[in-house]
Amino acid sequence: MRLSRFHSSGRRSRLVASLGLTAVVCVLISSQAGCLGLLSNLIHASGADKIPAAYDGLEESRVAVVTLTENSQFSDDISARILGRNVMQWLAKEVDDIELVREDKIANWRDTHGWDQIEFAEIGRGVDAEKVLAIEVMNLKLRDGATLYRGRADVHISVIDAKTGEELFSRDIDDFTYPNTAGVYTNETTEARFRKLYLGILGKRIARQFYPYDRHDDFALDSIIAR
Repeated sequence: MRLSRFHSSGRRSRLVASLGLTAVVCVLISSQAGCLGLLSNLIHASGADKIPAAYDGLEESRVAVVTLTENSQFSDDISARILGRNVMQWLAKEVDDIELVREDKIANWRDTHGWDQIEFAEIGRGVDAEKVLAIEVMNLKLRDGATLYRGRADVHISVIDAKTGEELFSRDIDDFTYPNTAGVYTNETTEARFRKLYLGILGKRIARQFYPYDRHDDFALDSIIAR
């Protein structure tokens, strides 16, 4: 066990102990103002209020992120590239001890073997990955009529063991729509900016399948505006 992980575990244990002590004190002096606020802060600090990862098997693994759209099966595609980069940024930030295969190494492999080659385990072996995170995006749209930007897509996520080809995890995100209500008028931003915004939000939604996240993350989504 690494020293840094030991320290992290120790801090978490102390936070949990403090949380339990504070809960007992709050019960005993429940009339005291501010006690519930302190308890809430300790719960948040300990991570006890977070949604657990749907799959935590990317930790301590060398992972290739392969993103496909309906256009990228035949050539490089800007939406696939932006989405893949966003997912990789969140994984690098939030998943412990993950090693990500460089984007250009995967692109070079596909250049050599053909962009229509979508045997994920073979791609993984070709770039020396232990696991492949395959992201398949279908029905991607950025407009809702002529005057509104409103993104939607269906996404299938899978994690494949590069050596055996076994599917280790699978999840569908159906009809992911942003903004949830209304849309962004086309005279308020450009398609390029809205594409980055939408795929950035979708990228975080995909990546958080693999690490604990704040249950309040979704509440402020519609307050984000493309500029």
